[in-house]
Amino acid sequence: MTSPPAGSQQGAPAGSRLSRFADIRATIWLAAPIAVALLVEMAMGVTEYAMAGRLGAAAFAAAGFGAQFLYVPKILAMGALYAVAALGSHAHGAGKPDELLRIVRQGLRLATILSIPVMLVMLALGPVLRLFAAHNPDFELDIAAIEQLMWWALPSVMPFLWFQVLRSFVTVLGRPIAITIIGLSILPVFVGMLYLLMYGAFGWNGMGVPSIGLATTLISWLQFGLGVLYVRRFEPFASYPIFAYLRESDGRLLKEMLVVGAPIAGAYLFETGMFFGSTAAMAGFGTDALAAHNIVLNVTSITFMIPYALGQAGTVRVGWALGAGRSHDARQAGFIAISLALLWMLFGALVMWQAPVFLAGFYLDLSDVGNAAALAVAVTLFPIAAIFQFFDGLQVSALGALRGYKDTKVPMVIAFFGYWVIGIGGGIAMAYTFDVRGPGVWWGLAIGLLASGTLLLLRFQHISRLHLRDG
Repeated sequence: MTSPPAGSQQGAPAGSRLSRFADIRATIWLAAPIAVALLVEMAMGVTEYAMAGRLGAAAFAAAGFGAQFLYVPKILAMGALYAVAALGSHAHGAGKPDELLRIVRQGLRLATILSIPVMLVMLALGPVLRLFAAHNPDFELDIAAIEQLMWWALPSVMPFLWFQVLRSFVTVLGRPIAITIIGLSILPVFVGMLYLLMYGAFGWNGMGVPSIGLATTLISWLQFGLGVLYVRRFEPFASYPIFAYLRESDGRLLKEMLVVGAPIAGAYLFETGMFFGSTAAMAGFGTDALAAHNIVLNVTSITFMIPYALGQAGTVRVGWALGAGRSHDARQAGFIAISLALLWMLFGALVMWQAPVFLAGFYLDLSDVGNAAALAVAVTLFPIAAIFQFFDGLQVSALGALRGYKDTKVPMVIAFFGYWVIGIGGGIAMAYTFDVRGPGVWWGLAIGLLASGTLLLLRFQHISRLHLRDG
């Protein structure tokens, strides 16, 4: 395997200062494969929507709701497991392989424990929807199909969460390309598998919407199996017997992981809730506004993957430097991750500002006059989204850098304030109280992320200066 560029690991001597150019190269080296892997995961979600759309509007609605809800509890567990990267990078930076080994093992144990509440939440969805439908006669979702989807997806939870621990492990060791290779390998398998399961073949009619759950389970086990094979056969991973002594619990370490990881899960919850809330708010302005909202939200979700990956790289690189006792390098690594994220989002903002019709054309048939109203709304939302996603890049990269300092509690509070108090609260006020309608929702999101991004950047400056003073 090709060695990473200088400075991408913890190897610099304590107190040394990496050049900015070396730091930029190392950050991009680490973030690029993470970004590709994230985009592959998004491609799987797009595949689910695209295939379900061929089954009709009712099936598309059920598949969309079920697929979104399937990942919400998993995402919260992923937040808690992010502690593996935050703590593990410190151990690796300090040159303590035994400590890193303990962190990864306890991460696998924590993933197993967290899988239980995740599965219980998934099972509770059906009864909750039935109760809601009983009091809302106009509720038209196919609850039976969603319930079957959840049942088929239950066995996916454990391998999915175990794989997140492996993802953090290989990233901490500076080799996230493994995750990219696995993701690119399973994507065509997932597409073919979902096609056969959903539509059927050789006289079999297929499963329809529930096939998403079964395909998710099969691909999760395949993904985890490939991950296990990779870390057991290739160096430097094979030098760490991470699957040995998994029955041994380390209560102190598990507690530390939860102290660091639980607030990250909380921030994920607030962010996910913000987008669910904005979608619900847009639904009040009709199907054209909701369609435009979904188009713009999907485009910003794609551009978001790059700064999200840079934030993860920032976590690891800051942790490496702090573990090695290099506070100056930690501060520089954080600022470089944030700067690269903003540079990318500036490019994305310019595209959204200058080419809203072109972007909408990927989702709407521009020659169909029936789409004119949705297109008109999308054109008004894209310039606001350009501002929104710039500050979205700021907040996610600053969050990543702060996690490298194991600073997660205050950032969670900032996230709640920015996402909900200003973002959703301000958006609903502008949309409904001041009758700005759909654009008001997006202005609320933009202002909320401006506030949270600015506060998180100030928090990073404060924390990094404290480490410089004390280090």
